Amino acid sequence: TMLMMIGEFFCLIAFYATTSREDVQKVQDVPNHIFMVACVLDWTATTLVNFAYVFIAASVAQMTRGSIVIFTCLLSVTFLGRKQQPYHIAGVVLVFVGITLVSVSTFFDPAAAHGDHPARSGTAQMFGIGLCISAQVFQASMLVYEEKIMSQYDVPPLRVVGMEGFFGILIGGIVLCALNAFSVESTPAAIYQLTHSMPLLIAAVGSIFSIAFFNFAGVTVTQQASAVARSTIDVSRTILIWAVELAFGWNSFNVLQLMGFVVLATGTMLYNRLIVLPMLEPRGEAEALVIGLKKLGAGPAAKAADP
Repeated sequence: TMLMMIGEFFCLIAFYATTSREDVQKVQDVPNHIFMVACVLDWTATTLVNFAYVFIAASVAQMTRGSIVIFTCLLSVTFLGRKQQPYHIAGVVLVFVGITLVSVSTFFDPAAAHGDHPARSGTAQMFGIGLCISAQVFQASMLVYEEKIMSQYDVPPLRVVGMEGFFGILIGGIVLCALNAFSVESTPAAIYQLTHSMPLLIAAVGSIFSIAFFNFAGVTVTQQASAVARSTIDVSRTILIWAVELAFGWNSFNVLQLMGFVVLATGTMLYNRLIVLPMLEPRGEAEALVIGLKKLGAGPAAKAADP
């Protein structure tokens, strides 16, 4: 979690490096304490997910994180007063079904059945899935909170991420001091492992920079394209993680898990209107969509008929 916060802090450095002094002065009036709330939510969510990796495969954790759509939908209605359209509700239902399939798939491990690797207990795997889903409650709360403050204050997204990283490092330092004092955690031991294992050090440094780049790229995609494009990339990330696990033999192919992912991805794309079904669209928009599709189909036909 601390590595993630360091990576996010790099976004603050990037903000000051790429922003003019006049633009920096414009955002100085924004109270800094508003970023701490988002930081605490993000810290809690990340810690729960990292803990879940002990019990479930990374691909399962990544798929389960799709439940953020459900909680974001509920919190948006409650705190932002946002009206959910039929395609939103249908997307949430599909996401729920997909997560259920992925959760059930953890009880059917083909590799464990053939003795390729030791099987985790069902209780441990359900505990891991529960941790991951609980994390999405905090993650969804952070997204809704960020949208709330960004609608009230004119704050560049890059500064929001960077300030969360700044407060995250401060909170992390305090937490680590307390955990070291009670012998729950050993920071000197972690530093020793990093300095005596080149693969671990490369992984840690790579994690910091990948998180910084991921957040910077995510903000850039949202600004230059749309949040829909960003959610599409997020679905692609799940495919990549699963493919890497299968390629290196860290996980085994599971048909039920594949079905769950397909349903989950379909629900996410339906929620973000990457898949548009006229029957689920608002009445006025549905009629406009049908008319547009008819015109689109009539265009080539008319050209073909024209001698």
